[in-house]
Amino acid sequence: MTLQEFLATSPTSYGPGNMNLLYSSSISGSGNTPIAPFHIQGLAIPFSSVNGVNVEAALKEVDTFRFDYPTGQLSAKITGRQQKSGFYYFTMAEIVVNSLPSTLNFSGDPIINDTACVFIPYVTLNFNNSDYNPLTNNSEGSKTTAYHQVVDKQTSQFVPTNFTAIISGSAKSAEIQESTYTSAGIINGRYNGSKTTAAGPISRLYHKGQFTAEVNSKAITANEPAVNLVSFKASLHASDADTTTIKDILNADRKQVDVLFTSQLSGSHPKKIFPSFAKVNDTIFSIEGNRTFKLTNNKLYSIDTDEVLTTDNLGAVTLVE
Repeated sequence: MTLQEFLATSPTSYGPGNMNLLYSSSISGSGNTPIAPFHIQGLAIPFSSVNGVNVEAALKEVDTFRFDYPTGQLSAKITGRQQKSGFYYFTMAEIVVNSLPSTLNFSGDPIINDTACVFIPYVTLNFNNSDYNPLTNNSEGSKTTAYHQVVDKQTSQFVPTNFTAIISGSAKSAEIQESTYTSAGIINGRYNGSKTTAAGPISRLYHKGQFTAEVNSKAITANEPAVNLVSFKASLHASDADTTTIKDILNADRKQVDVLFTSQLSGSHPKKIFPSFAKVNDTIFSIEGNRTFKLTNNKLYSIDTDEVLTTDNLGAVTLVE
């Protein structure tokens, strides 16, 4: 049988759940009798097993077949596959054997009865098996750090549910990379902050120092580090609202919201503290879902301190009344 004839022959033509093996060898001069050694080069497997299980999804992703042979179990490493009508044809790393099965079928072909074929890996659903899609038991969890703990904010964005464990140092280690706290591109946005330059027209300056000074003198601070945000309750009002009128509103009639501000460590040792309420130059933020954004050009009434805070176009507090 030629390769083309083999490809045109469905394994199920010999019975359900049948697997066809393709081998080559030398032949004798009389009767074209195959002579050892025999080189197993390919195999054809139908979409359904002998008991009716659909294995098409597994055939798309299998890397290795193991099956019984008269000389022992063989392991076929797949090197290529072709989808045919109702079956797959696989090429594999050549396996050399010195004998053929002694049992013959009705066509005189050697057969192995009732042998199991193991698929490695075996998947029951269509799945893109690659180095980037892990299978069961071959994935790894993220590395943990010895310096940072998990902060559980699923219930509250302000008070972690594992607050006591964090304070005692017994909270679960966080699954983060140490580079999160060492790479400049990461820590500038989170902790150091950055500067958005809006220099506008600049005269032609060839001296590097003078040019840098000119640009920096016209730059505006815009991006704040995303740390040390403290919350307080407030009501929001238009920037042109009268301060006295805002204070005269009954708290029961106010629409209270939680707002955040950039609390900065102040005071002298040993009485250094993070203030609980905003003051001039602090930046005010509001919350929308999981996103924070600056409250620009607003007046805010602080419920607890009976103060009205005015913010500018960058969200910074310019006046406390």
